[in-house]
Amino acid sequence: MKKTTGNETVTMKKLLLAGLAAVSLTTGCGDAESPWSAEEVVTISGLSQPESALYEPESGLVYVSNIDCKPGENWVDDGKGYISVMGEDNIVKTTPLVESTSSGVINAPKGMCVHDGFLYFTDNSRVMRCTLSGDGLEVVADGFAGANDLATDGREVWVSDGAAGKIFAIAPDGEKREIQSPPGINGLTFFGEQMFGVSWATHDIYELDPAGEKAPVAFGLARHFKALDGIEVLDDGTFIVSDMVGNKVFTVSPDRSTASKLLDIPGPADIGLNRKDSLLYVPQTDKSELAVFRLKARI
Repeated sequence: MKKTTGNETVTMKKLLLAGLAAVSLTTGCGDAESPWSAEEVVTISGLSQPESALYEPESGLVYVSNIDCKPGENWVDDGKGYISVMGEDNIVKTTPLVESTSSGVINAPKGMCVHDGFLYFTDNSRVMRCTLSGDGLEVVADGFAGANDLATDGREVWVSDGAAGKIFAIAPDGEKREIQSPPGINGLTFFGEQMFGVSWATHDIYELDPAGEKAPVAFGLARHFKALDGIEVLDDGTFIVSDMVGNKVFTVSPDRSTASKLLDIPGPADIGLNRKDSLLYVPQTDKSELAVFRLKARI
């Protein structure tokens, strides 16, 4: 074995460090291990293109929107779609909470939120609502190019219109108020008084201004993602986002600087979060499945 001189050793170290730096730039921190782990609890089949999962803490129920469409017709007004209900036992009830009928047509329901005793959900060009027992189905607001996700701050219901690149606050009487939005806005969420969203088009995460005065502020992490769908925020400020086209779920550090892969999973859509039991619900629209994971912080 040939001995190396001091200068040769230094040169080899420099080459090694340069190589590692090149790998880091190529892979990005999104390929790093997340400080959180996700252990699969159960995968539920028998759904029909589930798009969104919403945990309701008072009842302990999980609402799942089912687009129930033919392939490629996720945004067609076909008079089909329904909302499933799942209990804390992770068993989906046989009878939907609400479904499309001749007297109450539903089209491809997607994002949901619960506000003031009503379940709100998007319906392509409309936002609809019903009671938590499934009664009183009605249209709250319409005229959207592509109503996608919903969130509430406890005062208003917020809808992302991804096709128009707009965000609206909807008052209980249906009056709409627009705020500044990034293009292709998709998932929305609130963390305290702060509002956040993800863009399908720009592949980034944004802090949004509910007052509508400030422009959206990007996290600057677009290089890690392909097409973001859902977003949640953990109690410690960690963000969880689903990359539907990238087939991954990521965590993003509370300081918004580091994206790390949490899960490899086909086609994750609009995720839901059960804080009480540390459960993450991941709808897989194309597989017609809902995967449930338990989140744990790595020590």
